[in-house]
Amino acid sequence: MTTTTPIDTDAIFSTVQAMCRQEESTYCACESLYQSEPNGALIANGPLHSEAVVDVDCRSKMATWCYQVIDFCKFDRETASIAMNYLDRYMLTEQGNAAWVDRKVFQLAAMTSLYTAVKIHEPEAMDPKLVATLSRGAYTTKQVEAMEVSILSALQWRVNPPTALAFVRQFLELIPADVVDQSMRASAYDITKFQTELATTEHDFVTIPASTIAFGSLMNSLESLQLDEKVLGYTGYILCQAIGIDQSDEEVLTVQNALYQTIVKHPAAGNLTHFATAASQMRKPIRRSSFDTSPRSVSAMATH
Repeated sequence: MTTTTPIDTDAIFSTVQAMCRQEESTYCACESLYQSEPNGALIANGPLHSEAVVDVDCRSKMATWCYQVIDFCKFDRETASIAMNYLDRYMLTEQGNAAWVDRKVFQLAAMTSLYTAVKIHEPEAMDPKLVATLSRGAYTTKQVEAMEVSILSALQWRVNPPTALAFVRQFLELIPADVVDQSMRASAYDITKFQTELATTEHDFVTIPASTIAFGSLMNSLESLQLDEKVLGYTGYILCQAIGIDQSDEEVLTVQNALYQTIVKHPAAGNLTHFATAASQMRKPIRRSSFDTSPRSVSAMATH
């Protein structure tokens, strides 16, 4: 006979709420790095934006590069999202001004953000010489080390952001084992992880709280597993209570749909082909036809 370990809901709620306070203050990228002109073109919205040469495409390429390096070094892919958090926040500081007007400085900042994230969050650090080598001689070891000092100073050494996956792990702890078994839990985590990684590469998600990205991604994943609608409704309600959002809020539903669309539009996540399996799992079961079709409202499900 097996017994189920009781869920310490109060402890999990306390942890999640502390993480929410962090993302709302210390680790908030509260300004959009880019804004749209009337003709649809994107222009920089950071310091010195009128002179900026760095654009959304620059950020996307560096995010993809971070994941490629992480995979090559066999580090945790979550470290790439931490690195991009450093970079996005750095770009909003006075020290980051130079990166807006010089793509080489921006590239150095992105590479150094990854170097720093690995140093702090991985068991083995990257040698700054390796970063210089990866730049194909564009930067020296001293430049990498100087940029690291600039980034850490600008971020006031706040280098432990609550990631979307960190929220997801807490969320899954709130779901009883008899509701989502170990196999389904693993599948949900993998599909959710896939979405959060795609979100890291997309500029549109920079200002979205990691907790909201985690919620939308996990609810998409649970829907893909075709759980009972009442179970989905109750789960959505509990998760929203934990992070203090309205489950029927249009902005929350929009984020959930946008996360789904990242998979539809980029099933291989920038040619990172090992995402393909998760993508096929995701696309197949979810029952919605387009970005304009909202996911099933959890509040509506709760009344069924």
